[in-house]
Amino acid sequence: MTNEIMQEVIRFISGEIKSNPDIDRSKLVNDASQKFDLNPMQTEYLLNTYLNSNNKTTG
Repeated sequence: MTNEIMQEVIRFISGEIKSNPDIDRSKLVNDASQKFDLNPMQTEYLLNTYLNSNNKTTG
């Protein structure tokens, strides 16, 4: 998986959060993981980024 794909995933997730700040982030990350065919390590990174931190940055 290239760095470009992860950047695309992050843009996708960030856009969804920007459009709907109350979205279920766990479901969103899991949906993005399936949509972009991410491996477990990439999915875990996204979960840590969007769920387990207080970082409110959306991109």
